Amino acid sequence: MRIQKAKYNFVREQHGMTLIEVLITMVVLAMVLYPIYEFLRQGALAWEVGENRTEVVQNARIGLDKMCDEIKSAYRLYSIAPETIRFWWQDSNGNELADSNEIITFSWSAVPGTDLTRKRDDEVSPAPMANYVDRFELRYYNAAGAETANSAEVTLISATLLIKKTRGDVQYRSIMRKSVHLRNL
Repeated sequence: MRIQKAKYNFVREQHGMTLIEVLITMVVLAMVLYPIYEFLRQGALAWEVGENRTEVVQNARIGLDKMCDEIKSAYRLYSIAPETIRFWWQDSNGNELADSNEIITFSWSAVPGTDLTRKRDDEVSPAPMANYVDRFELRYYNAAGAETANSAEVTLISATLLIKKTRGDVQYRSIMRKSVHLRNL
């Protein structure tokens, strides 16, 4: 009989945790987990900042490089302006005539946040070359190095492209400059 009583007393004497013990456990757990959470959150924010910076720089570089590579091969400049250039890009069929699929226009609307676009004369609508353009400027120089507005005198073109992207409260900027010596004129 004593054995049964011992079992009964053993089960009966077990107690649950008190409210204070639960609260202390939760506070200690929070003190351990909060720094881990903060470390992971800061890592995610740093990743996002890096992604946005990379996007802005690559956007500017790719747009400007493609435009300058095509301008470099120009056979003839038709119209030049600070935000627009229209030119005969290549003689793809060898007929020594500028066909509509060989004439390209690069332009920017001069409205911050809009795209730098590329359009062939045979296309219906322009294709974006760079997004988030805050400023785009072309300058034209003659053989003597003086700035000119006459498309027949141009031998060097300087392009400046400023990309500005805002995400939340953070602003990401990239400015690229490139000069192109026209080799087919």
